[in-house]
Formats: sequence, C-alpha cells, structure tokens
Amino acid sequence: MNSERTDNILNKSMDDAAKNKIKEIIAYSARVIALTFASGAMMQTFLASLGFETKLIYLHTTFLQAANVLTIVLFSRWAEIGNPIKRAAFTSIPMALLFLIYVPIAISKSSSLTTYVLLILTGVAQQVALGLYTVCQYKIPYFIYHADEYGKMLSICGIVSSSLSLGVSSLISFFTLRFRFVDIAFVIFIACALLMLTVFVSTFIQKSLVPIETPSEDKERTKTSLISLLKIPLFYRLLPSNVLRGFTAGVIVVLATVALDIGFGETLTTSMVTVSFAASLLSSALYAALSKKIQPRFHLLSGSAVMMLLPLMMIKSAPLFLIIYAFITVGKTLVDYSVPSILLKNVPVEIAGSYHAWRMVLQNLGTLFASFIAAYIPIPLLLTIAAVSQVICGISYDIVTNQNKNHIS
Repeated sequence: MNSERTDNILNKSMDDAAKNKIKEIIAYSARVIALTFASGAMMQTFLASLGFETKLIYLHTTFLQAANVLTIVLFSRWAEIGNPIKRAAFTSIPMALLFLIYVPIAISKSSSLTTYVLLILTGVAQQVALGLYTVCQYKIPYFIYHADEYGKMLSICGIVSSSLSLGVSSLISFFTLRFRFVDIAFVIFIACALLMLTVFVSTFIQKSLVPIETPSEDKERTKTSLISLLKIPLFYRLLPSNVLRGFTAGVIVVLATVALDIGFGETLTTSMVTVSFAASLLSSALYAALSKKIQPRFHLLSGSAVMMLLPLMMIKSAPLFLIIYAFITVGKTLVDYSVPSILLKNVPVEIAGSYHAWRMVLQNLGTLFASFIAAYIPIPLLLTIAAVSQVICGISYDIVTNQNKNHIS
C-alpha cells in the first residue's frame, strides 16, 4: 500500500515536472519577445524614430537601469517569503498594462519634453516590475525543475524563444524597410501587452515539485541580509566579477545607440534585433547539444573570450558590424546560460533568492555605470573596457566556483 502511494507521488511529480517545462517554455518565450521592446535596441530605435537625440536615449537607458537596481536593492528578500512562483507571475500584469501607454505616444509621434518624461516614467515603472520578477527568477528553478535539468531547460527555452523572436524581428525589419519604425510601433506595443498576459497565466499555473516552506520573516532577514551574504566566500569573492559582467552587458545593451552614433540608421538597428535572435538560437542549440558533454565553466570561458571582438565594431561597414554583433551575442548567451547553471550547484536554496537578488544588484550597477558613461567617453575606449571586463569576469568566476566546489566536496 505504501509502495503504491509512493509510486503515485513520484508519477505525479514527474507529470508536474513535464507540465512545468511546457508552461515555462511558453512563459519564457512570451517574456523574451515582449521585453525586447521594453528596453534595448528596439526601445532605443523607437526613441530615435520619435526624434530624440542619442544623448537623451543614453540617459533614458540609464534611468531604466537605475530603477531596476533600486528595486532589487529595496526588495532583495521579496522571493524569500511566500510563493516565489505566484509572486513572479503577478509582476507580469503591470508590465502588460504599462505597454499600452506607449500606444498613444507612437500614434502621436511626439518628441516633446512631456513625451520624454512620460517615456521615462513608463520605462521606470516597467523596470520596477521587472526587478521584482528578477528577485524571484533565480529561486523558481529550485522548485519547478530537478537540478540537473536546469541548464538544458535554459537552452531549450532559448531555442524556442529565439526561433519565435527571429520570426517577429524579421517581420519588423521587413516593415521598417517600407515604413518608419514609429509608424508600426503601436501594433507592436499592443502585442507586447498580450504577450505579458500570457506570461502571467503560464507562470501562475506552474506547480512546485517540493513543498515551499515559509520561514518567519525575522529568521529569514537574519539569514539573508546583505551583511550575512558578505560573510559567504562565494558571494564576496565574486563581487567584482558581477560588476564587471554587468558593465559588459550594459555596453551591449546600448550597442544600437552606438551604431547610431557611428552613423548607421534605423534599418541596421532593427536588423540588429534579428541578428541577435538568430545568434541566440545558434548558441542555445549549441549549449543544448553540448550541455552534458562540456561543463558550464567551459561555455563561460569561451563566451567571455568572444567578447574580445567588441572593439572591432568600430569598423564602418554594416555587414561586418552585424557579423561581429552576432558573435558578441553568441558569447553573451553562453555566459548568460552558464553562470546560473554553475551557481545553482553552488548556492543553497535557503539563501538563493537574496543571493541572486544582490548578485543582480551588483551586475545591474555595472550595467547602469556603462550606460551612463557611454555618452561621455570615446566609443573605442568603451568597447575595449567592456571586452576586457568580461574576460576578467569569466576567469574569476571559473577560479572562485571551482575553489568553492572543492571546499564543499
């Protein structure tokens, strides 16, 4: 009788795990497509299409990054109390509603100061919601996957989302050859709102494979405070690496504006999105195929090494610019997949929410700094610093996590 009950529980767990994977693939893909238009190359293209100068676009990006960092700092323990799956789901609702504010802006095609302020306020509000999701993001896998499936699921989600995004961005690139980006933007933002509602449903109905304990708030505050985390070698030894990784990511975020500064136009910046998704698809497939044969550390090191190509983006040739951008995207994707896969096996679930929240704070501080200084230092120097930063980060991550692994064993 007990054996039959145990089998039923195991079968249910396996069934829930399989359903979680499908739900997460849907949520992940819808989120990736929608967030493409919340910041990055598409939002920078939207602002440029409205008529704002590049310095204002850099400043807009900086405000968004600052809001994201501040949210994670203030709510770093938000995932530690309650159900992180449900909390993550509810962050999608304000994201969806906020996308609708961009619709009248796109229709009016205004480039007034009022419009700029409204764009900043809307973007900041979206980053607050995204920051709350980020706090939960790296704790959820402990409950919806088995540990050894995480890396593979990341790559599968990447393959599906990149394939869908590639089709969407190719369609947008096709239309921008015939219309200004701002002329089709209102349709895009309505679609993004619907996608974020899809994210809400797909995330909310995921089921935890293990009981979600709710410890007392006082106990959790003591265990996961910043001071406590600073006593953990795996946290403080990777502190500079996380900032450096963020700096490189910040430079990559503003590459569309860099392209505009160099002298390229909207056609290239929208093509960058298509190229990035094609490159992400390639790197996701590569990671999925090799995840069981090659350790994540080697993906991290190889992805970091590819960043040395960043200074070559100064070449004033559109085809070469896009080719190098594709390589950069492959490298960044490998880094983005390998880091959480490595940390999942090194960070205990009890502190995972706060650990990753503060890790993302450090990373986003680096990103914020990069987007801020991008308007004030020569582009070749900016790209060179970003390249060196990621190489140092990759090597440091490899050394520190291996030392931690040996200490645990």
